[in-house]
Amino acid sequence: MNKKLSVLIVDDDISLGDSLTDILDAKGYDVNVVTSGKEALATIDENNFDVIFMDIRMPGMNGVETFMEVKKKSPHTSVVMITAFADGDLITQARDEGALQILPKPLDLEKIIGFLKKQELLRTIFIVDDDITFCNSLKDAIELHSYNVTVVNSAQEAIDTFEQQNYGIVLLDLKLNGKSGMDVAEDIKQKGFKCVMVMMSAFKKEFQKELDNSDQKFNFMEKPFEIDDLLQLLNEVSKKRLMKVLV
Repeated sequence: MNKKLSVLIVDDDISLGDSLTDILDAKGYDVNVVTSGKEALATIDENNFDVIFMDIRMPGMNGVETFMEVKKKSPHTSVVMITAFADGDLITQARDEGALQILPKPLDLEKIIGFLKKQELLRTIFIVDDDITFCNSLKDAIELHSYNVTVVNSAQEAIDTFEQQNYGIVLLDLKLNGKSGMDVAEDIKQKGFKCVMVMMSAFKKEFQKELDNSDQKFNFMEKPFEIDDLLQLLNEVSKKRLMKVLV
């Protein structure tokens, strides 16, 4: 069952929080709203959020101070800062601390919806590997972190599944039922799908020449790998894609 994208709005402007909540709720997102940094941190202790929209200037704990604490509690959450001010030390600090983007008020709702749709797509992961035990174990581990995961165990299943649905991220074994994962990646590309490709293998040297000569850009995880290392990679590649949407 697909998990709804969870969004937290942090802004002391109650009317803005309420109106943005109504809009995002109507689009099918799971939305919470709080009016202070202190409330935000308490809410994050009890819930996992995919995205946070946070006002920079708030009484008491400001948005940047709150963001610094959020990074400790929920490092993989996408945090977008919002502000009615064109410049200032807080905006510079927010950028330095790694905020995904800083959006001006009044908010561009079309851009926000586009961003959330991209975030939603990047929470869908397609695992293609003929090691069934490995696939099931990896699926269970990734789903604990709010990803929606689909698993197939053959090259043909992979192609057939992509005919029906697009995915944001593909985890693809380089040795697959006697067929190279590189061939599967090429088939997916030819169908016009622009997804993040993460190749997996314990035999990278065998495929190094193909990887180097490919016109596609691949990320790589060498088996066996730690789930935290994979989650870090997924977070980094997603952040790069999401930043482009908000420019």
